[in-house]
Amino acid sequence: MEPKMLEARFHTDPATGCLCRYVRSETEYFRPHFHDYFELFLVMSGSVCHIVNGQEQRLSEGELLFIRDADVHDYKRGDSGSFSFINLAFTAQTLQELRAFLGGGFPAEQLLHAPLPPAVQLTPREKEALSYALIALNGSSDPARIRFLARALLVRVFSDCFARCRTAAPEAPAWLEAVCEKMKEPQNFLVGTARMRALAGRSREHLTRCMKRCYGVTPSGYVTDLRLGHAADLLLVSNLTVTEICYACGFENLSWFYKCFSEKYGATPTAFRRQRQTD
Repeated sequence: MEPKMLEARFHTDPATGCLCRYVRSETEYFRPHFHDYFELFLVMSGSVCHIVNGQEQRLSEGELLFIRDADVHDYKRGDSGSFSFINLAFTAQTLQELRAFLGGGFPAEQLLHAPLPPAVQLTPREKEALSYALIALNGSSDPARIRFLARALLVRVFSDCFARCRTAAPEAPAWLEAVCEKMKEPQNFLVGTARMRALAGRSREHLTRCMKRCYGVTPSGYVTDLRLGHAADLLLVSNLTVTEICYACGFENLSWFYKCFSEKYGATPTAFRRQRQTD
């Protein structure tokens, strides 16, 4: 079937530059398509076989995907049968404004030019928080309010979620991909790089070379990023103090924790907690 071109003028709101929809496979007709706008979609239930750019992506509940304007894609049911996802369509102008705001740190090559759309697996808490934020876009009738909420949400998604989405280079060995997946478990990243080396079964130097070549980050940088994500979760869902969270996440120095957290999230841990509680 010939892919269909979908246009922003029909699939986004001109007043807000975006449109949020809850999609269920039982009620939706899918066909190959591409568009002149961008999309996020968050898998809410079931599993999805996402056919994109001539390849298949198997997506499960809690995965977040960034669809670019040139991606030709379609959906079919995965092993679970039916599925559902929340879709946020937004204009190319919105993305341009986002890139200008985020500056040179925006990972354009990784996000916009990778062969397959970038995907990241969210934690249950992240999935719940993002789904509430997406649904909230349809809870207002004020275009200015929706425009503000959508842009604030996109900044958080690209700075928090996709910042840790590292597309492995084609030559990345299977053992390294497996190690990186295992390190996402708290019982591993809380131990640190020693656990990473043990899982890899390689020397420190070999592991570091492979990580830098394939993922553009050192083992310690990868572990720190995972710990910071865990700290952000605890700030939102626990009553622990910032100091308690610092040490619970494997940081040995409070000042260093503040520095790393502020660089990643653009706010101190205390300010981050306060801002999210008032969103």
